[in-house]
Amino acid sequence: MLLTAADYHDLTSYDRNRMSGHSLDWSNQPVTFKTYHGFKHIELAGNERDSSSQNLDELLDTDTAWTPVSVNFDTLSRVLKLSHCLTRKEKIAGGHFYFRNVASAGALYPSEIYFLSSGTEGLEQGLYHHSPLTQSIVMLRNGNCLEALLNSINFQAHKTIRMVFLLTAIFFRSSWKYRDRAFRYHLLDTGHLIESLTLALKSEKLSFEISYDFDDARINELIGVDTNREACLAAVGILLQQDSTKIESGKDISPTIDLKSFSQCSSNEIRYPVINEIYSITSKTSKFYPTLSIENQVSVVDSVMGLVELPSVDKTPEAITFGEAFFQRRSRRNFVRKPVPAATFSWLMGLLNLGDSCGETAHWHGCVSVGVLIGAVETINPGFYLLQSCRHALSLIRPGLLTEEMAHICLDQEWLGRCSLHFVFLSNLEATENKWGSRGYRYAMLEAGRLGQRLYLAAESIKYGCCGIGAFYDKEAKSLLGLRSGSRMLYLVALGPLKKAFV
Repeated sequence: MLLTAADYHDLTSYDRNRMSGHSLDWSNQPVTFKTYHGFKHIELAGNERDSSSQNLDELLDTDTAWTPVSVNFDTLSRVLKLSHCLTRKEKIAGGHFYFRNVASAGALYPSEIYFLSSGTEGLEQGLYHHSPLTQSIVMLRNGNCLEALLNSINFQAHKTIRMVFLLTAIFFRSSWKYRDRAFRYHLLDTGHLIESLTLALKSEKLSFEISYDFDDARINELIGVDTNREACLAAVGILLQQDSTKIESGKDISPTIDLKSFSQCSSNEIRYPVINEIYSITSKTSKFYPTLSIENQVSVVDSVMGLVELPSVDKTPEAITFGEAFFQRRSRRNFVRKPVPAATFSWLMGLLNLGDSCGETAHWHGCVSVGVLIGAVETINPGFYLLQSCRHALSLIRPGLLTEEMAHICLDQEWLGRCSLHFVFLSNLEATENKWGSRGYRYAMLEAGRLGQRLYLAAESIKYGCCGIGAFYDKEAKSLLGLRSGSRMLYLVALGPLKKAFV
């Protein structure tokens, strides 16, 4: 029986000497697209490639004044198409496999987007599901259920929110391959999608608020998912300009078809009770939301060996726009250990400040520490460093070339050893649990996923390679990095120059 989220993380840790063989049951492979049969599909407007001409740096600029605007169907269509879309397809036995603009462990894509709207121009109020396969939406509930939804979510800007996106994970899509460890990937993959969605909102000059705090049971019941198979992990609300904006009147009409049956993604799903248990444990919420700022963030290490100031960045090194990077994003692993220019490295580190863009604030900021294993950066010696966000500086934790040893720890993936940079996302899970309860585990993993997606897009924009790694020997990683007893590595993202440039 699990008692804490840290217990789950330790239970699902990989141990080099205790790895058991696991073959995939291809006859029971989960479907990676959710389709609501029997419902009317509404095609989204416009061309998804007609995206923002801004670059990533501009979207994350803290000084940008975002102007709230009303949402119409065309704007909504652009947001959805940019948030979650198909980028290419490859032939496989019996059909095609589709790749997407959001990163996903094992390309299993457990995440789904629902949204609840009131007063969107050109669209009836109600609950909808988005299909990235057909770039269409389906109305699941007709009528006014927004107020009931808002009463179940901890949004600070409750009065001005008139559209809410709800992001879920379908459990068996990931557990088919990763079994009990899959809940880690549910959270990381949802974090990838959150970042994709919020960047799409920024590109449309829409203000938003993210919430990881809500009444799980009420939200899941409202959107009609089977919580043994699928559950909501995050909410994003769009803000309009005036408090006086009224929610349209109208009765909430419940669907006549059982929505929960659509959460099944395979004819013979295997249920992993540990996943349902950790989901239940992290569903507990607290009415007290302490603020942990980056300045007083709980340390994940005991001591530092020195401070390295990062150079200022005069201009962005981006070669393509944010929209182009979105549609080109993929995992690229043909790394070569070539020195990264100091200015480019400093720019990358400057992107990793969650909560510092678009006026975004949240009480959980500071629950994740950002580290980097430097293999090759101009003017900075190899070693393990922690980012000091408030100073735009690095704390040296351990000197030396550690990327090859980390590659050995990441299930002996040799290509990792040739990479110039390993970004590592860390959290003191004991301190996080003390401050926020087990819900804090979701905060940390979701935020790590957001940062991972941001690095994918940054790498794409400067023609570098990038690949996220969620599989590693946990205790060995902790030992290599010299982490405190309560701290863990959550996620690793490799990034750097490629042996062969891509188009």
